[in-house]
Amino acid sequence: MKVAIIGGGMAGLSATYYLQQLGQGAIDYVLIESSSQFGGKVSTIRESNFVVEGGPDSFHALKTAAVDLCRALNLDEELIGTNTEARKVFVWSRGKLRRMPEGVMLIIPTKITPFLKSGLISWPGKLRMGLDLFIPRRKDDSDVSLADFVRRRLGKEALDRIAGPMVAGIYVADADHMSLKSTFPRFLEMEKKYGSLLRGIITQKLETARSKKKEKDSLNTPGKAPNSNFLTLRGGLQRLPEALVEKLNPRSLLLNRKVETIRREGTTYDLTLDDGSHIKADAVVFATPTYVTSDIVKGLDSKLSEKLKTIRYVSTATVSLGYRRREVEHSLSGFGFVVPRSEKRKIIACAWSSTKFNWRAPEGYVLVRAFVGGASAEELAEQDEASLLQMVREEMRDSLGINATPILNKVFRWRKGNPQYDVGHEERVAEIDRLTTQHEGLYMAGAAFRGVGVPDCIADGKRVAQLIAEKAKTLVK
Repeated sequence: MKVAIIGGGMAGLSATYYLQQLGQGAIDYVLIESSSQFGGKVSTIRESNFVVEGGPDSFHALKTAAVDLCRALNLDEELIGTNTEARKVFVWSRGKLRRMPEGVMLIIPTKITPFLKSGLISWPGKLRMGLDLFIPRRKDDSDVSLADFVRRRLGKEALDRIAGPMVAGIYVADADHMSLKSTFPRFLEMEKKYGSLLRGIITQKLETARSKKKEKDSLNTPGKAPNSNFLTLRGGLQRLPEALVEKLNPRSLLLNRKVETIRREGTTYDLTLDDGSHIKADAVVFATPTYVTSDIVKGLDSKLSEKLKTIRYVSTATVSLGYRRREVEHSLSGFGFVVPRSEKRKIIACAWSSTKFNWRAPEGYVLVRAFVGGASAEELAEQDEASLLQMVREEMRDSLGINATPILNKVFRWRKGNPQYDVGHEERVAEIDRLTTQHEGLYMAGAAFRGVGVPDCIADGKRVAQLIAEKAKTLVK
């Protein structure tokens, strides 16, 4: 069985790796990537003992697909967690950095005393959040935007100063359009089960406390991942795609090659590449952005092509700056800060990379990373590199008091690189799946469908590989 995988990001690489593992020699594959390197947005620059991430800098440990893959690739010794001493996040609010109350779980305070002492939310805002205990649950299970949900349950201030900037930092999304069901279904389930987010979190904390010691012992057992919610690799997250590529057949990997069209020829598919060459395959996996897939499948299925276009993408950029520690007066004691849209600043977040993780800057230096663009300010991410650098340096001066000239700067721009999970996303994906399954041997995976994180993409690639491997077994029989 011949399989063509289009797109060499984490979903495509994972699909290819698991096809090789599960196929047991019965599957011949080719992985086609249009750029000069595999890994997609997982991209690391290692320079002068700085480790600079262009895309994601870590992955969620509780989503086990990434940890499992790291172990399979013998990368477990390279896994590191966030620093334990400075697990603080700040919000730029009313002209200064204010600490996010300890224990806030995206939108819900889980520790009462730090929340009550915090100056981030006003007393009227805190009282409004407390009304969540008395607001009735919704009567239907329809999708709703994160903004509508938070406003109704916790109030406008909680949305503006906590939920909005946090989701902008994670999803580079606009909370007014973002599907709660497809991003944070836990909150919908909590409301449905307990009738209140606060009541739900209190109940869950009590249940969790009973097994806390057992979980802690398990996490610290030799061979387990570090005890941290977020993990990365000591040499940068790009170590993961690099290790995957090392396990694959080099003769089956194509870089700088673009698939232009796909057509059906009997029981196989014929792919036309940009150099005029053709690849025939029994199965095809699309692990490309949906707007790219849409163009390729247009001649095969116009309805599928149009449906793929309904998933929006936005542009972002990251700007990393390295400084001499002695030239930065700010302590950078924390993981960084997020910026509410109402503050009208030109960045959406800033990570203090050398504090968040060890081995990100050499001794005597610090590394910070600003995030630009997203759903509310795409045009800022599409500026030329010099303008981006100047803008971010001004933001660092205004927010952190850094006037020094950086000794290192790196800009990554991701044009239309971030899929948006708008309200109704689950239904859109279901329809895309329905249309795709009408074409035997056609599969789709990636960040646009079932989760944007690295573990989500790995899991989706593995899911597709398992489907194809099962199909291959029936053909052998």
